[in-house]
Amino acid sequence: MNSLKNSEIKKKIVEKLKSCNSVAITCHLRPDGDCIGSALGLMLSLREIGKRAEIYNMDPTPCFLKKLPGAEEIKNGKIPEGFECIVFMETSALERSGQENPDAITIHIDHHRTSEEFAHINWIEADRSSVGEMIFELLLENGMPITREIATCLYAAIFSDTGGFRFSNTTPRALKYASLLAGAGADPSRISRILLESHKKEEIFLLRKILETVRFNETGKIIAAFIKRKFLEELSLSLQNVESESIMNILRSVEEVEVALLFKELDNGYRVSLRSKDNVDVGRIAESFDGGGHPQAAGFNINLPQEEALNTVFKRIEEMFPWVKKLG
Repeated sequence: MNSLKNSEIKKKIVEKLKSCNSVAITCHLRPDGDCIGSALGLMLSLREIGKRAEIYNMDPTPCFLKKLPGAEEIKNGKIPEGFECIVFMETSALERSGQENPDAITIHIDHHRTSEEFAHINWIEADRSSVGEMIFELLLENGMPITREIATCLYAAIFSDTGGFRFSNTTPRALKYASLLAGAGADPSRISRILLESHKKEEIFLLRKILETVRFNETGKIIAAFIKRKFLEELSLSLQNVESESIMNILRSVEEVEVALLFKELDNGYRVSLRSKDNVDVGRIAESFDGGGHPQAAGFNINLPQEEALNTVFKRIEEMFPWVKKLG
């Protein structure tokens, strides 16, 4: 998308938002730090200019993200009738929101390369570090309010999707915007504690159980671990209560590892989260299983028993990136 068209779309989005008295915002299923932070930032900015703005998500907000400003007001369930405009935040496709086709003006903002243009206005840029970066730019360029609380939410969004500014999508623009948000009142130290250091003691016991399931492929370049339902039941936890990014960071930190996999047991099969370093595009792997994501962070569902699921995913990665089967 060229810069001129990009600018026109942003202007059109802001004009539409300002012309509506009521705006609903919704995130993708299993919401993460980027979409939650982005949705909160937009909601709070719209409220600053007198709009009725609400967030409705089909899945609950992860516990650690409930510490972000405004998060306590996020509602769960279908968007009720009566909103003039609905913003789909990083949902890739309508189905990924869990919402139904609304009778309202729709706006879709996303940075996934496989994202569909299903809304009336679609702003999709795959080279963006995060949707948080996009929302900040939208507000900044159009004179929308950016309070300390808004800056906190948007900084958290960028921090989350760049892996704490460690992933390859940590561009000069992402760092510049993070700096500007810090200047607007976001506290980097506090936000990093919220996102990385808000574990319950039960999660530490869970981590011990997960690490006991660790498996490698023959060369040690792929690592996998499992969150089993019985682990969660024993510790009175749920997947929504578990901040899995820290687990992924531990798996990914092994020196030889190029791809880290976390299999989360569901009623039918597993939800597989993938993380990589610089040489494997896990977004492509996820897409081959009808999932999606980014080059260094992606996910998909697989409806197979544990060993078959593990072997299937290992084999697919080795077929797509044969060098991970080679020693050295």
